Amino acid sequence: MRYFAFLLLLLSFSCNSKSNFTISGQLPDKTYDGEKIYLVPIENAIKERVDSAVIQNGKFSFEGQILTPEIYVIRAKPVLRYNLEELLVVREPGTLTVRLDKSSSVSGTSLNDSLQYWKERKMRFDFVNAELVKQFSDANDSLKLDLKQRAEMLNNDASNFHFSFVKNNKENIVGQFVRKIMSGSFTEEQRQMLNKS
Repeated sequence: MRYFAFLLLLLSFSCNSKSNFTISGQLPDKTYDGEKIYLVPIENAIKERVDSAVIQNGKFSFEGQILTPEIYVIRAKPVLRYNLEELLVVREPGTLTVRLDKSSSVSGTSLNDSLQYWKERKMRFDFVNAELVKQFSDANDSLKLDLKQRAEMLNNDASNFHFSFVKNNKENIVGQFVRKIMSGSFTEEQRQMLNKS
């Protein structure tokens, strides 16, 4: 009987540990010690679902249990957000490593690694697009035509990247999230393909 009880306890512990998550956060230095970092769900962000942690020695952490992966945003209070970029994370079982800075990042689990990869590619597309727009406003007519063609190629590449990303991640929460926010950039044919699959 004791063996059975021990086995049940071990099984219970094993099941619970599979749904545990830890977010281990690092800031550039101790400047922000004493400030709070917030973990806010993207959907249904009511007060009871928001968590917070106090920064100590340039670090913060969140721990808990999760049954279903959800997308959250990690953020500081508004006055600090100029220097600490908000960061999207998937709260899922496992250990996440987060770095909050002017350019924040997350790693540690497959969904978070995927979300970080998408974010970095999107930011690259956005940066190049902003540079082309800046050059366009100062360019002569012949250069404007070249810049317009480059911008169209870039937008096409970006749209294809987002579409491929969503198609390859359609079964998980990251792909569903990207589809929701990027669907306006997809062609009608791409939308139909996503609806079929």
